Amino acid sequence: MPVYLSEMAPAKIRGALNIGFQMMITLGNLIANLINYGTSKHANGWRLSLGLAFVPAIVLCVGSLCVVETPNSLIERGQYAKAKQMLQKIRGTEKIDEEYQDLVDASETAKMVEHPWKNIARPKYRPQLTFCTFIPAFQQLTGINVIMFYAPVLFQILGFGSDASLMSAVITGAVNVVATLVSIFTVDRFGRRVLLLEGGVQMFICQVKGNNTFKLLQP
Repeated sequence: MPVYLSEMAPAKIRGALNIGFQMMITLGNLIANLINYGTSKHANGWRLSLGLAFVPAIVLCVGSLCVVETPNSLIERGQYAKAKQMLQKIRGTEKIDEEYQDLVDASETAKMVEHPWKNIARPKYRPQLTFCTFIPAFQQLTGINVIMFYAPVLFQILGFGSDASLMSAVITGAVNVVATLVSIFTVDRFGRRVLLLEGGVQMFICQVKGNNTFKLLQP
């Protein structure tokens, strides 16, 4: 989906629309936490929470039927006339000759590359390849998925009550939404690299402070 959004979005707001994908994920987490909190007193609360997840799943399946091909995908398959028509449709104007030609040139250049997987392993590309591999890997190794998926359980382990744990998960989700909104409104102005560096520094500081706080709470 991020690739699809990148190919469909105008260049000037491409970053914002791409992060919009993450925004939907964070909103989904927040709504799920609110539902869990709201159904916690119900006898079959967990069944309601699990069953309501059926709604966005159906919307996603139905919505995927309405998704159109991207101009770039059509060009790669040789459907140039259809690609031009699609680009005019999604841009809302017939003045797309320059952008269309850029897409055609990029596609033709990509087709001329021989052995792309072999080329990317060359020494001059290894720094980029290394960081492109380890940045998302380290993102997962920080344990963010554990925090987001098991937040209520973690808060209970820390001594919170049942309701307080669920509300703390809601607050965590709300903070995540706000942080994502900041990224949406700043990514096209400052660039992804600045946000990555700022987020890395902020995460490092929070990890250090969190570790020190944990040590103070230990008996």
